[in-house]
Amino acid sequence: MASREETIIETIKRNPGIRFTEIMNNVGVKNGVLSHYVKKLEDSGSIHADRSPRVVRFYSPDLSPEEQKLVTRLRQETPKRILVVLLKQKQLTFKQIVATIKKSPATVSFYLSNLVEDEIISTKRSDKKTYYSIKEPERVLALIDEYHPDIVQKTSENFADIISSL
Repeated sequence: MASREETIIETIKRNPGIRFTEIMNNVGVKNGVLSHYVKKLEDSGSIHADRSPRVVRFYSPDLSPEEQKLVTRLRQETPKRILVVLLKQKQLTFKQIVATIKKSPATVSFYLSNLVEDEIISTKRSDKKTYYSIKEPERVLALIDEYHPDIVQKTSENFADIISSL
């Protein structure tokens, strides 16, 4: 049987970008117990914690900072939907993204800005319009396949088309 430390490390490896409470629920330990192990594992370099003002997310140390940003965005519903639609369509305007994912323009704008800032999505101006596209679609697909296969299953009929078009 795996030790608690091994169970926590494995949970983080399978779910990069996982939050503290999610680990607690998955592993079945209380807050104080998990805090003890997280500190110990972080000090030893077995896990990496990314602390933002409101959220702490945990990663395996073998993920690059770029991959950490990407898997974090894939854990969020709106960025995930934006990425999936851009994988399918390659390049879209803001209005096309809003219409396709059916979210408010303010919400789409917020998450598109984050994705551009994270250097996951690039912009191109043409004919007085801004077009959005994924910088490294192969990398995005590989990370989806490894950590979020549920996305692939939901869009499986389009997945083969996406891969063949790369």
